[in-house]
Amino acid sequence: MIETGNFSDFNLVRRRKLTECEDIELRRILLEKADCFPLIRCLLTETTRFYTEYFSELQNHIVREKRLVVFETPSRVQMTHEYTIEDIGQLKNGFYFLFNATERLSWLKIQMEDNRVSIASKKKVIIYLKNKLGRELEELSNLLKTDVDETAYRLYEASDGKPCFVEFNQKENKGQQSILLSVTFFDSIQNKTSNKYVSWKSPLQEKRISYRYNTLSNNASAWIYFKAPSNFVLSARHKGIPGHYVESSPSNDEEITSLVLKPNGEALSVAFDIFVNVPTALKWWYNGILYLSYTIALICLVAFVASLVITLPAEFTNTLSNSVYTVVAALIATRGWLMSEEQVMKKISNYYTVLVWLLLALVIAISITCHVGHDEKKNLTNIIPSSDIYPSCNNTFNVKGNVNNMTSCPQWQQMSNHNVSDIGDSMLFIDHDVQSKYP
Repeated sequence: MIETGNFSDFNLVRRRKLTECEDIELRRILLEKADCFPLIRCLLTETTRFYTEYFSELQNHIVREKRLVVFETPSRVQMTHEYTIEDIGQLKNGFYFLFNATERLSWLKIQMEDNRVSIASKKKVIIYLKNKLGRELEELSNLLKTDVDETAYRLYEASDGKPCFVEFNQKENKGQQSILLSVTFFDSIQNKTSNKYVSWKSPLQEKRISYRYNTLSNNASAWIYFKAPSNFVLSARHKGIPGHYVESSPSNDEEITSLVLKPNGEALSVAFDIFVNVPTALKWWYNGILYLSYTIALICLVAFVASLVITLPAEFTNTLSNSVYTVVAALIATRGWLMSEEQVMKKISNYYTVLVWLLLALVIAISITCHVGHDEKKNLTNIIPSSDIYPSCNNTFNVKGNVNNMTSCPQWQQMSNHNVSDIGDSMLFIDHDVQSKYP
């Protein structure tokens, strides 16, 4: 079974309609006088492009960027973005735009070299917006009949995403000409869906994850590394972009997939399909044990139904019981391997648990029905002993004795002589009565 989903989009460049703005009053004014507010319209409809174009001082100094996607589990990753910034002597002290976050980033941490970097507050970002929008902001405030600060705050809240401005301080860099800026956060699969039509074949919940890589710089070389979770294999395929923009890096490690992106003067947005799969050898084992258990359970079910009608041989029930115990032991051992992983193995682990209980219940039921059947057959055989019907000369049972053998026995001869003498006496008695009546 393939479970699909996607990771969060980082610095996503997208365009939305002005009608999607949640501030009704802002939306009404901008729809009526769209040509009068080109900057504000760009801020609300293409937020990432707005900040990238009008606050690009830091991004213009990025010459190399790397992205390491490390899977801690098949559904959870640690993202690390590294940016090499050169010619930092041209940058003044202050806050600079780095990226626009359209979704909340979990445990976000930004470092410059080994030092933590401060992130601009909302109030600081709104001041930058006020300075950039200038005349448009004043005209819009007059139409809204509010002050400039409140209008800027409303525009900030109505925009698509929240910009991240990081602080740069020349004193901390000690005259360096290049620095390394890193951004680290955690992400997990969103919008999960499962292909339930193939779940009966294999309950393994392997992953297919959609992920989009948006470069920050137009000219910087970009690398992306995918590291598979422990005990899994990973592969990544890119789509929606010409092949000459992406180059695969050779690697002998099946746990790591490395790609090089070549922007060639334009920002890239590359869509990836990431596949997290169980190794082939383990997949054969997990599915083989499952199918074997299905087969044994079916045999046990047929045997149980048959035991209700006929008495099964003891040899058959013993062999079946031993086979069930062997399969149950294999299921318990395999399930023990799966207990530490709940993302891919959870469903098949539940299948193993159900099969263990089902097999044990069936083998116990078969044993009970067969035991009762053998007891009834034994009781039926012992109702009339054969020695009482066919006595033999040597006091042994002779079930198939013939008439000649029985009559040759002294007991039978004695019984026969006794019967003949009784018949003779009866004949004499009858003859005496006849003579007395008819002299």
